[in-house]
Amino acid sequence: MSASPPDIDGEAGLTVYSTPGPRLGGRLRAAPEDFQVDEVLATDEIHAEKGPGLVPLYLVKKRGIDTPHVAREMGRLIKSDVSYAGLKDSGAVATQYMSAKSTRSDSPPLLRRGKFEARLLGFSRPISRGMLVGNRFSILVETKMEIGDAIERTFEACREGRVANFYGYQRFGLRSMVTHRAGKAIVERKFKEAVRLILAEPREGEKDQASDARRRAGEERYAEAAEMFTRSQDIERRVSFHLSKNAGDYLGAVRRVPLKIRRLLINSYQAYVFNLTMSRAVAGGLDLGRAERGDNWAEASGGGLGVGKVHGTKEEMTGHALPLVQLVGYAFRDYGSRFDRIIVEVLEKEGVSPIQFYIKEAQELSSEGGFRHAPLLASELAYSKEERGFRTQFSLGKGEYATILLREVTKPADPLGDGF
Repeated sequence: MSASPPDIDGEAGLTVYSTPGPRLGGRLRAAPEDFQVDEVLATDEIHAEKGPGLVPLYLVKKRGIDTPHVAREMGRLIKSDVSYAGLKDSGAVATQYMSAKSTRSDSPPLLRRGKFEARLLGFSRPISRGMLVGNRFSILVETKMEIGDAIERTFEACREGRVANFYGYQRFGLRSMVTHRAGKAIVERKFKEAVRLILAEPREGEKDQASDARRRAGEERYAEAAEMFTRSQDIERRVSFHLSKNAGDYLGAVRRVPLKIRRLLINSYQAYVFNLTMSRAVAGGLDLGRAERGDNWAEASGGGLGVGKVHGTKEEMTGHALPLVQLVGYAFRDYGSRFDRIIVEVLEKEGVSPIQFYIKEAQELSSEGGFRHAPLLASELAYSKEERGFRTQFSLGKGEYATILLREVTKPADPLGDGF
């Protein structure tokens, strides 16, 4: 019998699995070293010496801390804002690239703090997302069960383009599922509700002090909440402090969230709509691995881990044409494709229109949308049996999630408890 996703998956728009199969036991991240990820970056040129337009480039190894917090700490050390290509969460041992944004930054050869170490590689143009090719993963699935067959079935489905390129749990905040709801509230101009979700919504596993701070924020006792939020809850402290001094200024409070994180809230809601769309596509039996007439499409590139330029629904297909699905924004158009029809249905149920993604009150958060390829693109798929379970190794394209691939293997009943 094939498993059905648990309720928490539905909160992220993951209402189906891409592949049939039973629910199996298996845990990720029993130790941080069990989940390792290394960025693959297209660094065209790295110079030994500083030159015009060049900034220091660092290779950062982190453990137990997320990317934005590393970037903020590095920024203080090198006296510059910091650029990075991709977000890596705190529950992994990750190696990624970061650079200064300013050519006037300091460039010490080694930066070391308790949870990260950064080594100077040289000097290059500032890091951008476009330079990221993908990520290499080495992940142990801790289990006493024999799951080799399930791994192989999932890998084969990836090779055939049958696994949907869902956004993973990390995009939504598995401990609270807050980010996309806050994003939707901003799109709907419900700034007070967005602030409530950021400050007052309970998080699974938080300590008593943090929970008490959230309770006080929910009671609009913002000055008290600002004092109680911990150092790691710096965003909540900023938002609470602003409201303690500027009663009722909820848009201003939202703007106390760093711009990258504010935009991530909108992106998370776009991801939720995408996941709902892909869930319906999978449930309807749509072929994800090959573009069909009427689809937006792109040719596979980057050694199979990426796609090339976007082609219109009426352009003749060439090469290995992969279907593209629109990420909803104010530029969304219904071209009549099989995916567009689903998106229109999802938006109608959500009560949201594309034009609402143009946010006149906070134009820096407006999003025109874009495209995302329908199938998960994976390469170098391998696995081996170890004493504590099975070690999986694979490469994914940028913006893809290892947890989505492994979700197909174990089909977890409790994603949070199982380390997803």
